[in-house]
Amino acid sequence: MSVVAVRKYPDRLDFAADSIRTVGYRQESQRVTELTKLVEVNDMTIGGVGYSVELSFLFLFAKTHKPKAATTDAVLDFLVEFYDWARAKNESFGRQNHYLLGFQGEAFRICDGYLVDRINEFGAIGAGEDFALTAMHLGKTETEAIEVASELCVYCALPVISLSQAIATA
Repeated sequence: MSVVAVRKYPDRLDFAADSIRTVGYRQESQRVTELTKLVEVNDMTIGGVGYSVELSFLFLFAKTHKPKAATTDAVLDFLVEFYDWARAKNESFGRQNHYLLGFQGEAFRICDGYLVDRINEFGAIGAGEDFALTAMHLGKTETEAIEVASELCVYCALPVISLSQAIATA
């Protein structure tokens, strides 16, 4: 459970995520701080919700791989390669998480393993997604949207983690 959001501006992509971590019915947010759900790696910004093991595998894979272009087809190809790589390491590896990916000035929402959508204005994923999307629709920033989701959704928690990715201009 969690929430990650992105807003696309003319000069940057701004990402934000909550900090909740759970194991069963127990929160690990304060005791365990090594794993985050939002990282910058290999010219990409990746945020994810779901299982920590899948998120950790994607972050590791992304250190040496990235999409060939900022297109839905290239991101899909990147994901197919990732899941093949992950299954080679763990044959029972599944496709369960949802992701937001920023690359070359474009933002993508990845759901159900292989559903890739380009984000034109803003997007969110996770248990607090509806709260975050509503907040951004009403003009809140992505960080404020995560704060709203963390206040209203039992599966989200502060503090907010945020990253900004500059968009190169010609």
